[in-house]
Amino acid sequence: MRVHDFGDGFDAATAGGAPAGEREMLPDGTHGVTIKEASEGPHKFADNNPGDFLHLTLAPNGSYGFVWVSLGSSAKDKAQAGLLATALGYTPDGWADADPSELVGRELRVVTKQVTLKSGKTRVFVNDYLPAVAASPEKKPAARTPAAKVAAARGDEAGSSDDIPF
Repeated sequence: MRVHDFGDGFDAATAGGAPAGEREMLPDGTHGVTIKEASEGPHKFADNNPGDFLHLTLAPNGSYGFVWVSLGSSAKDKAQAGLLATALGYTPDGWADADPSELVGRELRVVTKQVTLKSGKTRVFVNDYLPAVAASPEKKPAARTPAAKVAAARGDEAGSSDDIPF
């Protein structure tokens, strides 16, 4: 999983962020993302990573660089794919039958960690996938105190909460 800076047509400067090409890496923590691209196929470095991989391009909310994720057939990758499927609301059968194109545009939250590699380069790794935050339900109005009920019945304004209702 890597973060790259390149011009993808998004102008962060007009969106209140850093100019295009100068996006910051996604910091450690939990972040909302949208799946921008999804595909299946061999890894970029197929000699070291045999088999098919699920490749995702995640677009974080805000003016951060993209995060690339490749999930293969290792035990760790299968566990991560299971977390991703659960976060997106798939059942095991539904996930097995899902086409990568169905993932594009879906929103979720990810837990990230920046790691500095031996080469000195810093990369962003996704450690967990979480469901997107649901819209909070409307709150009920606060319960009326006895004083407020009496005042409403009389057509007056209620006093403080310690008023005696008579």
